[in-house]
Amino acid sequence: MIWTVQVFCLSRFVLWLAGFAALTLAQAPPASSPVQPGSNEWAFTTGGGARIAGSTREDRFWTMQLRWGRVLTAPRGPGLLPHFLHGSLEYAFEVVPAFVMAQSRAGGSRRIFGGGFNPLLLQYNFGGGNRPERRFVPFFQAGGGALFTTGPIPAGTAQFNFTPQGGVGFYWLRGDGPRIVLGVRWHHISNAGRVTPNPGHNSLYFYGGLSWWR
Repeated sequence: MIWTVQVFCLSRFVLWLAGFAALTLAQAPPASSPVQPGSNEWAFTTGGGARIAGSTREDRFWTMQLRWGRVLTAPRGPGLLPHFLHGSLEYAFEVVPAFVMAQSRAGGSRRIFGGGFNPLLLQYNFGGGNRPERRFVPFFQAGGGALFTTGPIPAGTAQFNFTPQGGVGFYWLRGDGPRIVLGVRWHHISNAGRVTPNPGHNSLYFYGGLSWWR
């Protein structure tokens, strides 16, 4: 039941984001942008996450990402979709140079440190068709990577884990400087059955940062 409510809430958020895209198309993007094929993205993002229902006792974490991405396609979409739902496909690679988790245990908690990478992240940037007005570019994304830590996550399992994840967010195209990016991801940590038990850690990860396009 709890998972049903969470899926319902996430679905409502995605629908709201699509509507937000339609209402906030406010200025044309520059030549290099999330909707222009061949554009390259360099970004820095950071944020924190807290566990959700169905997860283990490990609670909050903080992490940061260094990101490179490239827009692979021009804005397009099935003909039946309205133009504001057409978008560009972007491939991104992220390095995770820092990760810190507060791990709950009897008598208190301890800090676990780590790092990793996300070699496969596919992102759909809503392009709004050929509309001349646009300031905000919403997106949704999905991918995964690997995480190496100084202690096992969850407790009693493994120090090397996989991190499938996915979520939604948007770019704010303001002037000619760096773009502001904000988003939220469902973030999963597990050892893919290499170690028993394999309970997994699920969280919502909220992040923000700056994005440069060339």
